Amino acid sequence: MLRLQQMILRGEWRMKYVLLLVLASFFWAGNFVIGKELTAYASPGALTLLRYALAVLVLLPLVWWKERQLLPPKAAFLPLFLMGVTGVVLFNLLQFLALANTTASNVGVISTLNTYSIAICAVLLLKERITLIQAGAMIISFAGACLVITSGSGGGMQGVQSGDLWMLAAVGVFGIYSVCSRWATSYVSPMMSVLYSGIIGVGILLPVEGPSFAIHGADSYFVGAVLYISLIATILCMVFWGTGVKYLGALTAGLFMNLNPVFTVILAFILLGEQPALLQLGGTAIVIAGCLLYSYASMQKKPVTVPVPSSKQPAAE
Repeated sequence: MLRLQQMILRGEWRMKYVLLLVLASFFWAGNFVIGKELTAYASPGALTLLRYALAVLVLLPLVWWKERQLLPPKAAFLPLFLMGVTGVVLFNLLQFLALANTTASNVGVISTLNTYSIAICAVLLLKERITLIQAGAMIISFAGACLVITSGSGGGMQGVQSGDLWMLAAVGVFGIYSVCSRWATSYVSPMMSVLYSGIIGVGILLPVEGPSFAIHGADSYFVGAVLYISLIATILCMVFWGTGVKYLGALTAGLFMNLNPVFTVILAFILLGEQPALLQLGGTAIVIAGCLLYSYASMQKKPVTVPVPSSKQPAAE
């Protein structure tokens, strides 16, 4: 009886982390839908600047409270700078451009390819290896994504919207950002890496966007939406996701990324009135199937030690 109670308690304990991962996926899906609405108020650069300026203001006291220091080691500055350029500036600009020129549903489905962008960049830059099954899963998901982006406006290449291509570019940038993030977090915590990449991104965008910064018809919805993408989709999701990865493992957590396009399609239908075509829904299912196959293949691989691109690495704690 005692053993049964202990098993139930362990299951309830794990369910808390499952719930955090589900909520993270749900909130990230909301980021696409709300971001779509925000593109009517300001330029992609202005929205990115607002998002990370607010996030930095909130993260500064949080990092100090949690870590009792604000300055990263010198070795972390280069990867943090690259994180700011790729993850804050380029990725967000491309994503907002995508949302302004295609449906939130398409952006959500295409973003699922981030997993493969990370894998390809890890192969090219970190000399990791992928199996034939993983490569096959990538092809399956990419085929599904192609079906999604070519079937929304009559099929064929004529159906491809410019926003879909912008999002594919964002996916490519995200892979580079993830490698830089892995490099940076070998020296600093994930929270500090987000803080400093945000500071660097704001520093890059401010002189460019500052002189022409403009918001068109700001209202209470705009304020709430900016708070959402800054505090919930940026900071809270980072905490939820990091906690889930810590207690359930990265491979298990990665499975929950497959919920992103599902939540995005549902939220876009409810909040934006987007009605995906049957072929788009089929393409979404193919993308998710490929991701599940990739995750399964990853679980079968033996863990490997991956070097960071630096001649000096800190001792493991």
